[in-house]
Amino acid sequence: MVGDGIQAVVDALATRLGRSVAVDDPAIRLIAASRHFGDEDALRVRSVLDRQIPAELQQQVLASGISDWPGPGILNGDGQYDFAPRLCCPVRCNGILLGFLWLIESVGTIDDVAPGLLALVEEAADSIAVLLYRKMLLHERERSQAESSLRLLLSPDREDRARAVTEIEEDSLLASTAHTAVLVAEIDRNPGEDATVALEAAAEYVERRLTPRSVLGFVRGRRLVLLVSGARPLGDQAARELAAQLRDRFFQLADSARYRCAVGVGGDAQGLEGAADSYRQATTAARAALLLPMFGDVTSWASLGPFALLLRIDLDQLTEDLPFPGVRDLLADPEQQILVSSLEEFLDRAGDVSRTAAALHVHRTTLYHRLKRVEVITGLDLDNGLDRLTLHLALKLSRLSPGRPS
Repeated sequence: MVGDGIQAVVDALATRLGRSVAVDDPAIRLIAASRHFGDEDALRVRSVLDRQIPAELQQQVLASGISDWPGPGILNGDGQYDFAPRLCCPVRCNGILLGFLWLIESVGTIDDVAPGLLALVEEAADSIAVLLYRKMLLHERERSQAESSLRLLLSPDREDRARAVTEIEEDSLLASTAHTAVLVAEIDRNPGEDATVALEAAAEYVERRLTPRSVLGFVRGRRLVLLVSGARPLGDQAARELAAQLRDRFFQLADSARYRCAVGVGGDAQGLEGAADSYRQATTAARAALLLPMFGDVTSWASLGPFALLLRIDLDQLTEDLPFPGVRDLLADPEQQILVSSLEEFLDRAGDVSRTAAALHVHRTTLYHRLKRVEVITGLDLDNGLDRLTLHLALKLSRLSPGRPS
């Protein structure tokens, strides 16, 4: 295995030097580490146990510019993280940064490092680079195959979905397909490279927290799609927590002032055959989260209520298709927003005047006056069940129109 090859190179270098050696990926996550020779510090021990260093230190280390170093150098700790000096050798193949090789040093500058030691470190880094490059190519092929199968699985075409099921099962891309659920993360504008990379990194972050071969995913434009599978249903609460981790990781890497990221959670599906339905549900939930602040940034299909259906209506025809001109007049007039909000509160509370007045902090007489004004403007009767339904639907549909204040 490629990983065994990297470990062998690390162990051979450590034994030859009589010093502990570690290799991280470009994000400072541990790939391999030798046994210790008494030269380890607290940070090295923690990185081996946790497989990574604290996020704040990760940012500090990368900000030092080690990704651009042409060769080995010395990194000194300062500020909150005062760690022992480290010899850092970037690991590259074909100009691609694949990781870093580390030795804990007692010296403070690269000029003090023995030339013979540098030669051995660079030789080991070159060997590791070839192994990591092969691993990267293999991973890219596997990921491309998995993405292609997932896109087919979520296709509206039945034959495409059937072919995808066969591919996923024959290639053992997932350990168990008894239950599936789809998460869709969507950002509110066309992404720059930073946002695309952040979406991909967020997907990888979530995948590492789940059991192996339980996730398929891809990023397309401003949308990330993740399918999570298992022997048992993921459950709405667990899925929402996973979605929140996905969103939080995105904002750790992307500019939160520039983008808004919403995550929709689809319902549990039986087997791969139902994944397309979960995907449609997750897409609808993500759309609700982007359009309606009332839902927050993480929304599940199960929580949408009537919006699960309303969001499938063609909004371009919304204004023209409202059945009563008076309803359009009420919703379109900015000066009548107090009437609209009072009406919506009244209808959301099933016509309970006392509870509505208390929620609005107004006297019941004031509420009656507002509701009467609504009837005059719309020509509808709030004592009529069908008229109430018409108004309630019109209000909820209007919330989906981008021009209507929320």
